[in-house]
This record gives sequence, C-alpha cells and structure tokens, in this order.
Amino acid sequence: MNQANLIADIVRALAARLPDGWKAVSIPGTPRNGPNASLRITAPDRASATIPVELKDRLLPRGVVDVVAALAQYAPGPALVAAPFLSPRTRDQLRAANLNYIDLTGNLRLVLSRPGLFVETAGALADPRPLTVPSRSLRGPKAGRVVRALCDFRLPLSISDLGARAQVDISYASRLVEWLAQEALLERKPRGAVEAVDRPALIRRWAQDYSVLKSNDARGFLDPRGIDNLVRGLANAGTRRMVITGSLAANRIAPIAPARLAMVYVDDIAGAAKALNLVPADTGANVMLLAPFDEVVFARPTTTDGLTFVAASQLAVDLLTSPGRAPSEAEPVLQYLSSPREEDLA
Repeated sequence: MNQANLIADIVRALAARLPDGWKAVSIPGTPRNGPNASLRITAPDRASATIPVELKDRLLPRGVVDVVAALAQYAPGPALVAAPFLSPRTRDQLRAANLNYIDLTGNLRLVLSRPGLFVETAGALADPRPLTVPSRSLRGPKAGRVVRALCDFRLPLSISDLGARAQVDISYASRLVEWLAQEALLERKPRGAVEAVDRPALIRRWAQDYSVLKSNDARGFLDPRGIDNLVRGLANAGTRRMVITGSLAANRIAPIAPARLAMVYVDDIAGAAKALNLVPADTGANVMLLAPFDEVVFARPTTTDGLTFVAASQLAVDLLTSPGRAPSEAEPVLQYLSSPREEDLA
C-alpha cells in the first residue's frame, strides 16, 4: 500500500474515533532516518502533542521487537504503530511494549499524558485482506500434540525430536513451529532447535481453536452422593484410565473453592459411568465425562493419593475453555507454566 494513502487513511480512522473537539492531522515531511510520518493531536483547549508514526503494510508479532528497536532511536516519547490490520497477538505485543497502535478496521489504542488522552476501541479480529500465505490454526489432534510437547518437554528441542515426541511428521512440526515463531510464541535458531517457548501465551492461543466441551465428546452425569463420593470412586478405579481435569484438578495446584463440576477424561464413557455409579443428566450434572479428542490428554499425567490428574498444560487449556469461574482458575496454572520446575518437565 502506498504510504501517502495509508497515512491519509490512518488519519481519517483516528479522527473518527477521537472524542469530540479533538483533532488529528498529519505533518508533512519527515527527517531522514526518522519515522515514516508524524501526527499532531490537538485537544479542545488547543494543547497538542506531536507523535511519530511507524507505518507497516503488514506486521507480524515477531516483527514487533524490530519496531520497538527502531522507535527507540528517534521516539523517546509516545509513538504510534499503524497498519491496515493488526492481529490480536500483534496488538498484545505492542501493548506489552507500551506502544500505541491503530489499524484501518478500528483497532486502536492511544495513550497520551499531555494533553491527557486515553482511547481504546476494537475492530476486526481477522485480517479482511486475502492472505498471501496459508492461514494456520491450532485446531485438531496434531496441533494439540505439538503444543503439549512444546510445553511439557525440556528445551532446547530439535524439530526432529519435537516431531517424535508429538508423534507428528517432521514437515508438519517444522511448518507449525515456523508459524508459532512468526506469532512470537516461541524462539528458535534459524532452521534449528526451539530454544524458548512462551508457554502461557501458547496455551492462550491454543484456547482460541480448542474447547474442552466441544473438541471432546462431553456428556453430563450426576453422582447423587456428591463429588467427594466420585473422588473416592476414582481412587479405586483400578486399571481403568480416568484422568481428572478442570476445577477438581486446579484445586490441587491452587485451591480456590470446592469444585462444583468434576471433569474426567475416560477411555469409555458408558463403562466409566457404570463403574462410578453415575446417572445420565441433561441438567444439574455434577460430573462431566470426556472421551478425548486425542490420546495426548492422557500423556504425562500426575498421580497423587491414588488420583491421576492431567498435565498442567492440558489443565490450563481445559480451564480456559470451561464455563463459570474456571478461566480464572487457569491463571495460577498459567503462572506455573511460565517457569516450571525443571524436574516437572519430561
């Protein structure tokens, strides 16, 4: 996109979202080796601020660090990053870097101290322009296995090792890792091993394409004697695979309140319900049995006092996509995942 046209469109988009009496105009001419453009923001009392604008035709999350470095050279104060579209992950990165941003779909964050101004609006979540590269997601068993492996195993992790541990072909692992690197969710050497993973951010991104109650076959049941009775039954499950997730598992890491709904991954829903003396329930269920979307939910569990719990990475995404207070219960789990103990990694 032509820069002159882009800055004109940006000025119009910004002006339409400023409070009454505020104005935004572009300032012609920019210094050599300086910002792409500059804007003057004027308040109703005629106080004004001039802010540099970094224009991008497309900005991937991985590119935000370069933008930060460039702006640091000539913009010690507030700056504005502008593009036709900025993805949610890119906006998160810009916000974390304390940078203002705007795109032509209406995503805007502008914070000024003098004159005092705070404007934040939401636009499109997806790029309205046709992409020149295939879109990617974390939907499906193979993606879930890769995410779990990236969160559960010690780093660095070569692509061949990642493929083997996630039980996916190397070409798929390589393509997905490259996309995750562009999204600034992990760091890897050029064509080399994965060196670092932002585990909480990766799990949050997975939660956009996964749902514990939709991705798995979830069926509601009632234990008439309550969840404590269910727990006793799970402790005596014998050779049956029954792995606890959801609030019941979250309380093991950070007790908040007694669980009102027990969620358990099982091999055979009908067989597990019979073994645990559960009654099918369309409403009022206190137990949810889950036939898993993939065997990975059973991988790398933790066993305590005869009970088996899913790995923290699986627990976090299940909580984030569960109803009620469960998403808030995910936060301590995500905090743990940000710096897990070395002995807890496989």
